[in-house]
Amino acid sequence: MTVAESVGFLIPVAGMAICAAAEWSPWATWLTVAIFGAGEGALLGLGQAEALYGTEVAVPVLKWVAVTSAAAAFAWMLGMLPSILNDAGVLADMSNPAVWVAFGVGAVLLLLSIPTAQFLVLREVMPHAVGWIPVNVAAWSVGLVATFVPGPFVDEDTSTVVLVTSFAGAGMCMALIVATITGWWLRRRAAVSPNPPPKSETCSSLSV
Repeated sequence: MTVAESVGFLIPVAGMAICAAAEWSPWATWLTVAIFGAGEGALLGLGQAEALYGTEVAVPVLKWVAVTSAAAAFAWMLGMLPSILNDAGVLADMSNPAVWVAFGVGAVLLLLSIPTAQFLVLREVMPHAVGWIPVNVAAWSVGLVATFVPGPFVDEDTSTVVLVTSFAGAGMCMALIVATITGWWLRRRAAVSPNPPPKSETCSSLSV
């Protein structure tokens, strides 16, 4: 899971680098990075599904990957919106309470996006799966802090190599944090066990 998210985070980072090098407009960058973010979500979902394979809560891979990918794209759109608006010349009036409310609502939606989408699938194989949402919110709240660390040290004059390296390292830290917290919760909920024999075989052996 850690490897999947670490590698996956490089996809939108690469999108940022491409947009910066091509000097694309803020809105073109916003859309491009969101699309690349869907790729990150797909890898994250695939890594999680692989980690759950063979457990009591193995998830349907295609459905899990699809919802995670879509939710990740949505999260990137929300997360990048403030900086994109700023780059586009739409400056937020921080003295306006409505702006703070909008930021708060956006932050909540961002944190809820991936775990809520995944919960809709996880509830099919796990009782009381709603616990996945607050655990993920806590994990992403801590993990996302790492992605903000390079921000004050890079700008439009930063080389592509330094930009990619900085955010790649931050992404790996985020992935480690999220994977550790969510993996700990899943380990407590699902014990790895060999696949049980089909019910028909079990009934036949009992009848003998």
